[in-house]
Amino acid sequence: MTTGSNMTETIETDVLIVGAGPVGLSLANELGYRAVDYILVEEGEGKIFFPAGENIFSRTMEHLRRWGIADRVRFGDAISPDYPRNMGFCTTLEGWPLALFPGVSNAEAPRKDIHSPEGGFFYPKKGFDPALREAAEEKGGDLRYGHRLISFDQDSDYVTSTVEDLQTGERRQIRSRYLAACDGARSTVRKQLGISYIGSFGEGFNFAVYFRCQGLGDKLSRLFGRKMAQVHTVCHANRAYITAVDGRDEWRFSMYTEEKRDFDPRDVVAAVIGPELAFEVIQAQPWTGHRVVAERYRDNRAFLLGDANHLRWPKGGFGANTGIGDAVDLGWKLAARLQGWGGEVLLDSYETERRPIAIRNTNEAANNRVFDNMIASEPQVEEAGEEGAEVRQRLRDRLFALRYREFATAGIQLGHRYRQSPVCVPDNSLEPPDDHMLYRPSTYPGGRAPHAWMNDGRSTLDLFGKAYILMVFGTVAGTDAFLAEARRMGIPAGMHLIEEEEIGALYEKPLVLVRPDGHVCWRGEGVPEAMTELWSTVAGRRCAEEP
Repeated sequence: MTTGSNMTETIETDVLIVGAGPVGLSLANELGYRAVDYILVEEGEGKIFFPAGENIFSRTMEHLRRWGIADRVRFGDAISPDYPRNMGFCTTLEGWPLALFPGVSNAEAPRKDIHSPEGGFFYPKKGFDPALREAAEEKGGDLRYGHRLISFDQDSDYVTSTVEDLQTGERRQIRSRYLAACDGARSTVRKQLGISYIGSFGEGFNFAVYFRCQGLGDKLSRLFGRKMAQVHTVCHANRAYITAVDGRDEWRFSMYTEEKRDFDPRDVVAAVIGPELAFEVIQAQPWTGHRVVAERYRDNRAFLLGDANHLRWPKGGFGANTGIGDAVDLGWKLAARLQGWGGEVLLDSYETERRPIAIRNTNEAANNRVFDNMIASEPQVEEAGEEGAEVRQRLRDRLFALRYREFATAGIQLGHRYRQSPVCVPDNSLEPPDDHMLYRPSTYPGGRAPHAWMNDGRSTLDLFGKAYILMVFGTVAGTDAFLAEARRMGIPAGMHLIEEEEIGALYEKPLVLVRPDGHVCWRGEGVPEAMTELWSTVAGRRCAEEP
């Protein structure tokens, strides 16, 4: 098919991914893991100009574990694996430390986190994105940097996209079964689909500077008595804070502003770190804090992911992690549909499951910003006497009450559940508490299946990925017939008999059915009589019904 002198023949693929940020690259890895053919197009060349998003959730690391790259990233050289993730608050960098929220290093995280085989992770975007790209390319992914999506049309069977090679000017048509828009806040796909964000725009503003300074790490270490990953100043007029980028001499400076505008980066950084430290500005930019989520996640064969779906305050690390969760949820469902065993309801469930998570996380980020603004200094806070000490103690207590929540988010990372999902079967049980800070392991349908170490040294999470897995605790009749019915229907399914009693207590029921993405879709005391109906529901061939 040609439409002009610079148009070549049409290329066909299963999925066209637009955008190669962490979300697009995660979708590429998820599809590659599931042997789905795709093409990824990205306008840029993959260079990271400004570092952000270094807070990688434990759930995200569990996905990297499944893709086989968690250790590669954990022990990568973008930041030392032994660099501690300590967060602190002080009056100023010349003044008094106020509160310390200690954290573990990347190397220690798997040993310290009792709820995850991986634990949280602190890693700069300039190392994380290239690692995802390398892994996708190793799996044979077709990644086309320097290519821009111009337009697309879709019908009942295909999406036909026009893509331009920015170096040669040549245009190609790519015909795909599905289109996945991971192209950010200014998403070309979202705009062409006419899908709007819903929420509050421009709730506040910030100015950030990426800079190099060799002596800053030592200064922060002297103030807090240990290496620091992030330090917030309470007495600075714009509440400036400093974040380690590479754990050596690269840093990111951020401060609140009254409007979105440029400042002299040298002036604002020097005012916080002090005149005695020499530094080099690498990049500076203003940004705006929003609280918005797309009204729809899908239009026929086109899907939105990541920032094309949701924009928030960068307070808590919810951006890339929420988007990567989108990529995993959509990725396995696209694979199921393309492989012929997943029904259309499975694709419909992408929005049903992921949109509430985006709303929850976007609101939590906005709440963190509100709580941060509630921290106010007092005149005596920097005095050396008894009164000054009392003021600092009150401020410390307030920081723990209002600000610790941003750095302790196990409930959000591991406890999110897909409530009212059409492909998860409710069991009429009482839903466990849902707390953003605290995680309570549960197999309540829709939730992530809990992690536990098995006698053979594997995590229970290592059992999940390629198929539905029936976790069996004790002797339960009919399990072979239950799996045989899945296979008769063409649904990939397996079974694991778990002998460890403590894991049985953790999983709560004798039978727990876990989806390929590691979320529980059904549990029960025994094999259901309506086996065909159950498998049809969890595979998206019919909607779940209340029991």
